Amino acid sequence: MISKNHEVYKHKHILLVEDHTNPLGIVRSLGEEGIHPIVLLCSKNPQLVNKSKYVGELHIFNTINEGYNYLISHYGKEKLKPFIYNGSDDITLLLDSHYEDLKDKFYFTNGQGGIEKYLQKYDITQAAVECGLQIPKEELLEVGQMPKTLKYPVFTKAATSAKGGGWKDQAHICNNEDELRKAYTQIHADNILVQEFIKKKNELCIDGISINGGEEVFMPYACSYYRFRPDSYGNYMYFFPFTDEKLIENIKKLIKQVHFTGIFCIEFLIDNNDELYFLEVNFRNSGWSYAFTKGGFNLPFRWAVSMLDNTLFMDSFKPLEKFDAMQEIGDYYEFVKSKKIPLIKWLKEVKASYLFLYNSKDPAPFWNFLLQKIKNKLC
Repeated sequence: MISKNHEVYKHKHILLVEDHTNPLGIVRSLGEEGIHPIVLLCSKNPQLVNKSKYVGELHIFNTINEGYNYLISHYGKEKLKPFIYNGSDDITLLLDSHYEDLKDKFYFTNGQGGIEKYLQKYDITQAAVECGLQIPKEELLEVGQMPKTLKYPVFTKAATSAKGGGWKDQAHICNNEDELRKAYTQIHADNILVQEFIKKKNELCIDGISINGGEEVFMPYACSYYRFRPDSYGNYMYFFPFTDEKLIENIKKLIKQVHFTGIFCIEFLIDNNDELYFLEVNFRNSGWSYAFTKGGFNLPFRWAVSMLDNTLFMDSFKPLEKFDAMQEIGDYYEFVKSKKIPLIKWLKEVKASYLFLYNSKDPAPFWNFLLQKIKNKLC
């Protein structure tokens, strides 16, 4: 436990975020430690974060740039440097692109001004190879070009994680050249990363914190999915202590190469032979990080304390052997409503899981989100 007299409670804690379960998890994680953050919510019709009881002060903006300008004008001259938390690649890029202007005014996610390079999918995969991680065979192409070295099937993915990368629209499994040409007609970008398609048995997702430009890194848990869509992620997952020493070492090399400070998530594909293939790093809080708080390692809070103490804050952390978590509404629509799994089975899973939306101590975001979803169906 940390004393309420610790310096972390004297600083302002600010979220520059869009409306999503991701920043909702940050708000709840900080709130459960007695910190009620200032939320700069960049969303025209927010439904989640704005309803949390843990929000200390709320300001709503139409765009990220509006929120950023408010951040600078209202909190850029604090005596004690405020903390900035975010949950999107675009905001990570925005903050990092102003690294020199912000570094003496705020604590924030950054790659010391060089993170844009590593938000390019091809550059981060090449860096991963340099750090000892395995990747699928790939080619960076102009949209319309055919791969020269890859065998079908192939998988297309957005070339960048930021600037509205639109990864969902750009993700296609193509079994032949005709299917790839058809996929290109639906991709609105100049460049595309095309990789060999590896049939996915599961994924391995690892969240962690880093301070001092990657000099100190810790990853408490990894997680994999109980079920997922073949071309995407899942909403029901299990967590376990991350203890693979070789993989830990290689990930640390990658984080240090980026000179990264902040909260991050790194993702791997697991094939049918249990081989790991690096997919990407999210240089931000992840959509499932609140599960880490329930598992005893509050990522936003521990990162903040670590930054002030200038060393990783590990006090009193005893990892759980295993626990489950679920984004319940997404999982319901994907697997229960479609009758892929029985309702009774699903309800038992819900009861045994930490949930990303419903929270008995902070129920308003769940009920408001559900109400809006029902209204949209009726309209």
